[in-house]
Amino acid sequence: MQSVLLISDNPDHLAIVRAALREGGHALRSEPTIDRGLIAAREQPPDLLCLDISSGAAVNGLGALLRDPELQGAPPLLAITAREQFYLVGPGSGVSDVIATPLDRDELQLRISRLVSAASAEDSQLLRRGELLIDQERYTVRLGDAAVDLTYKEYELLRFLAQNPGKAFTREMLLNQVWGYDYYGGARTVDVHIRRIRAKIERHEPYIETVRNVGYRFVEEPRSH
Repeated sequence: MQSVLLISDNPDHLAIVRAALREGGHALRSEPTIDRGLIAAREQPPDLLCLDISSGAAVNGLGALLRDPELQGAPPLLAITAREQFYLVGPGSGVSDVIATPLDRDELQLRISRLVSAASAEDSQLLRRGELLIDQERYTVRLGDAAVDLTYKEYELLRFLAQNPGKAFTREMLLNQVWGYDYYGGARTVDVHIRRIRAKIERHEPYIETVRNVGYRFVEEPRSH
């Protein structure tokens, strides 16, 4: 069941959103203010964030949501707005979709379902491990809000380990998985790449552990900051 976080102080809009989500099989959390909504989103990230700026009370909070480093890239943002406010949420605003008041429950349900489905499909290509975000579709890695510059083999090695947290691999197994069975280099190659990866991603804590007499493993539960 996907979760939706609504930030709105309008009881009528809350009732319509709740009804639309009930029919769509989604769970709803709601907060009346931007400050409380940000805290809720950080503590338990929703699959969709819905911001009601139609009353004007949350207009100034739109920028705060879009700039928050812990929410960068996710979740998608649906704005509820009056038609005369469309200029606030146009192309380049960072808003994923917009619905105008007065709210239509069927249209709202359709837009929410479409955004949640698209986010779920995209999220299946993302590996989140603590502060580390590996985008398997775009072959990119981010640590917090900073991009991590990896070579192709460094990326493939990191991705393979992150896909199997807590499982130890010998150097020979890693050579086979990442470099291929026809690779004739020595196990030292793995050590060199692990050292380079660690230098690039381990700012606050270890992500890759050395397992004595075995090889390496990705830590099972990296902490988020």
